[in-house]
Order: sequence, then C-alpha cells, then structure tokens
Amino acid sequence: MAGTIDDSRRVFASLHSTTGRRATGASASWLLRRGRPAELTMILFAIASIECVCMAATAFLAALAYHFFSHTPVDFVIRYVMASLFLGVADACIAARLGQLRHVQKQRRIRFAWSGLGSIAATFLLVTSLLFIFKLSDFYSRGTLILQFLSCSIVVFAVRLGMYNGFQAAAAAGLVRRLRVVLIGNRNDCAQYARQLRKSGGGIQVVFCPIVWQAEAGTTDTVERSLPSRVVEQCRLMEPDGIIMLVDKEHDDETASALALSLREIPADVYAVPTHRPQFWTAARPAEIGGIAGFGLSRRPLSIFDLAIKRIFDIVAATAGLVVLSPLLLFASAAVVLDSRGPVFFVQIRHGYNNQSIRVLKFRTMYVSEQSEFRQAEKGDARITPMGRLFRITGIDELPQLWNILSGEMSAVGPRPHAIQHNELFTPRIESFYRRHTVKPGLTGWAQVNGFRGETDTLEKMQKRIEYDLFYIDNWSLLFDLKIIVLTLFSGKTYTNAH
Repeated sequence: MAGTIDDSRRVFASLHSTTGRRATGASASWLLRRGRPAELTMILFAIASIECVCMAATAFLAALAYHFFSHTPVDFVIRYVMASLFLGVADACIAARLGQLRHVQKQRRIRFAWSGLGSIAATFLLVTSLLFIFKLSDFYSRGTLILQFLSCSIVVFAVRLGMYNGFQAAAAAGLVRRLRVVLIGNRNDCAQYARQLRKSGGGIQVVFCPIVWQAEAGTTDTVERSLPSRVVEQCRLMEPDGIIMLVDKEHDDETASALALSLREIPADVYAVPTHRPQFWTAARPAEIGGIAGFGLSRRPLSIFDLAIKRIFDIVAATAGLVVLSPLLLFASAAVVLDSRGPVFFVQIRHGYNNQSIRVLKFRTMYVSEQSEFRQAEKGDARITPMGRLFRITGIDELPQLWNILSGEMSAVGPRPHAIQHNELFTPRIESFYRRHTVKPGLTGWAQVNGFRGETDTLEKMQKRIEYDLFYIDNWSLLFDLKIIVLTLFSGKTYTNAH
C-alpha cells in the first residue's frame, strides 16, 4: 500500500493570498516573501519589554503608595527604583526562560494570562531570598513587598490579556508572522483538525497537504517510494514552523514511517496525531514509568499536594461546624426522639472513595419500618416524619456527616454519596458513572447547588447530576470548594427538589 499527493499542483488547499486567490506550487513561496510581516522574535521582545516596564513602574508606585498611606518616610527612593527595575527585568527573564512568551501563538488567552502569575511568584520568591541572604530586609518592609506582589500580579495579568488580544488581532490582519502549521493526511482529517487549530486564535496559520494513502491502479514502486520526498519538497516551499502528520488506521506503516523520517530534513517541529479513536488519544500524554516510555491516558484528579490542602480544609471546616452548630445538633437530636420512636441516627452503607463502603450518618427522618427493600424518598412520601420533612428541606438531616468528614471518610465538598443499590441501578446505563468516586464524597456538591438534589427517578436526572459531579472533579480548586459552600448556605437553588 502506498500513497500519492492529492492534486499536488494545488497541494496547500487552505492558503490564500491577500486577494483571495489560492497559492499554488512555487508561487506560494514568492507570496510568503512578498511584504513579509514582522518576525515573531521582535514581537516577543516587544511583549517582554512592555511587561518589564509595566511591572517595574507598578512595583515602584506600590512602594510609594505603601509609605504614603502608612505615613512612613521614604528613605530609600533610589533603592526602590533599582529594586523595581530588578523586579521587572527578573520577571521578563523568568518568563522567557519558562517559555511563556514564545507560546503566545499556540496558547489560549486565559492560560497565557495565568502563566504570568507563575513568573511573578518565582520573581518575588527570588527577591525575598536575596533580601534574606544579603540581610537587606531593614530597608525593604514586608508591607511594601506584599503590596508590590499583589499589584504586580494584577497588572501583569491585565497586561498579558491586552497583549494577547493585540497580538491575535495583528496576526489576523497579517501584521505579525503567524505560526505556520502544515497538516498532512487525508482531506477530511485535514479539514477537521484545521478547524480545531483555528479556534485557538489568529496566531496560527493552517495549511494542509492532502494525501491519498491508498494505492492507485498502475502505481509503480518508484512512485510509491517517491511519496516522502515529494511531500517534503512541497512542505519545504511553505517554510513551516510545525508539521502535523494525521495518522489513521489505514496508513501503511512502512510508508508513514518513511515519511516521518523524511520530514526530519525540514527545520520544523514534527508531530504525529492518531485520528482513529480520537476519544482515546485526546487525553494521551507522553509519559515514562520505571524506564518504560508510553502514553499517560489519565491521572488522578487531585495531586498529593491538592489532597493535603483539601484534607486540612476538611478538618478545619468539620471541627468549626461541630463547635458552632453543637446547639443545633443537640436540638435536632431531641426533636428526633420526641417526634417518633426509634434511634436518633440513621446509618446507611454507601459507596465512598474508590467504591469503598462507608457508613454514612444522618438524623433519622422516617418512621422505623421492618421493610428492608431500598426505595428512594419521594415527594409526599408517607414514611417521612413531620420533623423529618423539615430536616430534609433545610438539610439539617445531613449535619451528622460532619463526623464522617472528620474521620476522613467524606469531604466537605464532593459528589454526594449514593446508596449502593442506587449505584448498581445506573452504572450499566451511564458511561463513566463510577468516575465520581475518584474523590471523596461530600456533604454538599456542585450538582446540589445547581438544583440537582433529591430524587433521581429518571435517567436524565441522574445523567445531569453525574455531569455536574464530573465537572467538579475535573475543575477542582480550593476556591471552587469555598464557592460551593457559600452557594449551599445562601443560594435558593440548593434547596430545589428537597423533600
């Protein structure tokens, strides 16, 4: 099996000149050279310079502002000027060393802006270390340093957003040389991935080289062997920055391997993207374990550091909750006893982290019954006691789970734990159902504050709950947890469908 270039005289199907005509053959190179836009190196230097000046000015103004509002004299103006210049230069150097600026063409806007906070943190860590090592902290107050850090973080974030927007607009207008990426593969795959690349902004110029990988009647061995060299010749005309081979399962391994080796003759980054089973390969990342190279397909939702932060927060929140709410817990216990005969607490075995069985505590809200068959509470359920109905609407019945949080079985925020029978009912019907158990279950969750609480008597309701649970897992942060807790306390949506 071998391949041929599809319509080689018009190989770069998506390249257009400024007049809208399609560039073909050797004329493509001439068009690229005519009126060449600004080189990326100069643009990146300008971006770094602007960020350096803005940060230095902000650091100096923050120092003056701190001394002005704290009514302390500014005795070291020259030193603050020098320190501010050092901060600006150090930030620019660190950002360049981390490769943050050179990825402005490929990154999304918010990621480019957030990466600036990393260089800011590294810069101030360096300055703090130098002040400590050389014993210079006498003239540099902690208040000044903290105010500089906060103000510079805000300014750099805003500056990067502005520079990104300006760069993308200039690139789209042809004033800045865009990252030129050549796609090699069949025409349908090229068109699909070109659309994806263009979504990243105007910093990428996509051109593609459609190839018919199936052998054609009458194709000679000489033509088959010449395919890689002809593709390389066409790619070389375009002076690409990156080349992406779109590899599908129909490819002849020998031909594809020969093409990959030939593309190394071009001074550009070369990538291979499998196009079959995209849902499998989309999350794949190069990885190594025990000296074995492979692809990482998924990772644990929270790192060890994230788990430690979340656990500390859980302990603090659960302890504070038990202390502050102790009068309410005592009142609720007495109310359960007086409302109906039976134990104060209801204990149910539910699935927790990694599908482990945990004993979940609740205030009893139903009359004691000999019936052991699982049945989810329904609206107007006759089994619920008068006091239990109030507890369920307000969520007071869940408060004993603060003990579950303190013991480490649950978390303050996370997917709500379901009864085991409930999980077994929906597992075969919902894909990735048990992925919600890759974190600890929570007292409250993202699904609950968005109104997906209570009875899940239909597949659609459970699917929406799982959708919100997985969104929480994939986007966890401590601030996200705090947001959910605030919404739990003050949002009316949280108590929708509670019965």
